[in-house]
Amino acid sequence: MRLLFLASLAVSAVACASAPQEPVRCAAPRLVVSDLIVGDGSLDRGFPGGVSLVDVDDDGDLDLMATGGYSPVANPTPPRYTYRANVLYLNDGAGNFAHSEQSAFTPDNPHSGSTWGDVDNDGDLDAFVGVQHGRPDVFYRNLGFGRLAREDLGDATTTRGSNFAASWVDIDGDGDLDLTSGGPTLEMPAPLLIYRNDAGNFARVTGTPLENGNSNAGAILWADFDNDGDVDLFVANSDIARQSNIAPAEYESSQLYRNDGAWLFVRTQGQAFSEAAHPAVGAAAGDIDGDGDLDVYLSQFRGPDRIFLNDGAGQFSLDPRFTGPEHEELSTAAAFGDADGDGDLDLVQVAYGEGIGFWINDGRGQFVRSDDTALASRVRHYWGAASGDIDNDGDVDFVLGSWGETAAGEYITLLRNESTPCGRPLRIELRNGYGARDPLGARVTLITRGPNGERRQLREAMGQSSMRSQSGSAFLFGMPRGERAVAAEVRWPDGRMERVTRLSSDRVNVIRAE
Repeated sequence: MRLLFLASLAVSAVACASAPQEPVRCAAPRLVVSDLIVGDGSLDRGFPGGVSLVDVDDDGDLDLMATGGYSPVANPTPPRYTYRANVLYLNDGAGNFAHSEQSAFTPDNPHSGSTWGDVDNDGDLDAFVGVQHGRPDVFYRNLGFGRLAREDLGDATTTRGSNFAASWVDIDGDGDLDLTSGGPTLEMPAPLLIYRNDAGNFARVTGTPLENGNSNAGAILWADFDNDGDVDLFVANSDIARQSNIAPAEYESSQLYRNDGAWLFVRTQGQAFSEAAHPAVGAAAGDIDGDGDLDVYLSQFRGPDRIFLNDGAGQFSLDPRFTGPEHEELSTAAAFGDADGDGDLDLVQVAYGEGIGFWINDGRGQFVRSDDTALASRVRHYWGAASGDIDNDGDVDFVLGSWGETAAGEYITLLRNESTPCGRPLRIELRNGYGARDPLGARVTLITRGPNGERRQLREAMGQSSMRSQSGSAFLFGMPRGERAVAAEVRWPDGRMERVTRLSSDRVNVIRAE
C-alpha cells in the first residue's frame, strides 16, 4: 500500500509542476464580528478558551463545543477557583445556535480543549477534553443524536496532568483512534501523555520520543508532514518555565516527530522552527502556497508570529516574506480557511489581550493583513480559533474562544463570512466504513482547471487544528469563476487511494469508503 501511495504521489507531483496556476483575483473578503449569545446569555459568558466546530448530532451542520474553564479570580476560601461547565451549542443548519442540555457536563474541572472523533466506530463523534491543575482528563461518549455520557477510558481518564490540549489520532494505522493529551502550557513542564487504543482499552505508552520530554507544550498537531502516507506529530513548545525563573524545560521550541511506522518515531533535526528564537504556544498547519504539502503557522511566545514552509519531505524553512505583529502578551491560536473563495488558504490569528488579525493570501502563499478596523479593535483574551462553514452558505466562518481576566468572563466571538461570492464552492464529505464523517487523518487533493492552468488544493482532517481548537468543514474548497473540478484524490486514513471524477458544486459530494 505504501508503494502504491508513493507512486501516486510521484505522478501528482509531475502533474502539479507541469502547469502552475496563476493567482485568481477576488473581492476582498468580509468577516462580520459578533458575540455568541443564546437566550439570556447566562451560560455563554465565562471562560470558553477551547472551541471545536464538529457535527455532534450528525445532522449535516457544524455544532460548537466550548470548554468551560475557570475564573482566574481566586476565591478567598476553598475551593480556590470557580469552575464552569462545558457548553454544547447545536446548530439549526443556518448558523443559529441553541444550548444543548447535557447532564454529563458538570462544573467540577478546569476544562481546556476538546478533540472529537469516532473512537468506538459507531459512526458518531465522541469527545475527549484536556483538564488542567493536575487533574485527570474527561471522556464523553456520544450515545447518538448528540447525547453525551461521561465514561471512563482506562489510563486516559485516570492519569493526572495539566493538559491544555488533546487530539484523537490513529497513530499506528490499525483502524482505531489512539490519543494524545498534554500541554502544561502555563504550568510546570511535563511530558505529553500518549495512549494506545487496543479494542477500546486505552493504555498509556511511555519511553517514546512522542512524550516530548518535560516541556511546556501548547498546540498538538497530528498530520502527514512528510507526505509518506502516515501521520507525524508537530508540537509547539515555549520557554515559559525559563522566563518564569523555573528550571529550563527539555524542549523550549517546536519539534516535529517523524512516524516511521510500528510506533517508531524520530525527532527530526535541522528544523527552522526548532531554533531558540521561536518558542511558541500555538500553531496551525495548511498548504499555504499550493505546492502539495503542509506548512506551519507558529503563534510565538515572544516576538512576531512566523510561517515555516515545507519542502515536501517534512523539512521546514523560515518564510522570509511573512512577519506577524509583535505581541505584548501571548500569541495563542490561528485558523486557516479560504475566506474569499479564491482557492487558497487565508488566516485568522489571535492573541491574549489583543485584536483579531485577518490575513489574506495572494495566491502565492504571501499574506496581506486586512485593514478591517472592526476586527483589529475587537480586543479580547483569546485562546482558541476554529474555522468552518457554520451557516451552510458555502464559505468559511470563524469561531474564537477567550479566557478573560475578570470574574465576569467573556463571550465567544463569531466571525460570519459575508464576502461577495468569487465563484462556486465545492464541498466533499468523506464517510468511512462505519459512517463517520471526514475521518481523522483522511486527506483530499482537489484538482481544478481554469484559464490559467491546473490547480491542486490540499486539505487534511485533524483532531486538533490549533491551540485548544478543532476546525470543521475539512474538505470545503473554493473554486473561483472559470475553474472546473477535474478530480478529487482521496487518501483514506489507512493509506488507500481513490480518485473521484464525478463532482458537482451544486451538492455535497459524499464519498464513501469501499
